[in-house]
Amino acid sequence: MEIRRTADTVHVAMTVEEAAAVRDDLGQIWASKVSAAGDQMHSLLESVTEDQPTV
Repeated sequence: MEIRRTADTVHVAMTVEEAAAVRDDLGQIWASKVSAAGDQMHSLLESVTEDQPTV
């Protein structure tokens, strides 16, 4: 996993396996406890890891 900051933007690069793990972690948190940004990240990760089985 790599995280870089440029000005006011953060760029995250991760393997498909890392993305699936983060997706699963976010999916385990109660919806009322996840920020709008966290919910959006979860949705984006779902869209790019659709063929990855849930661990």
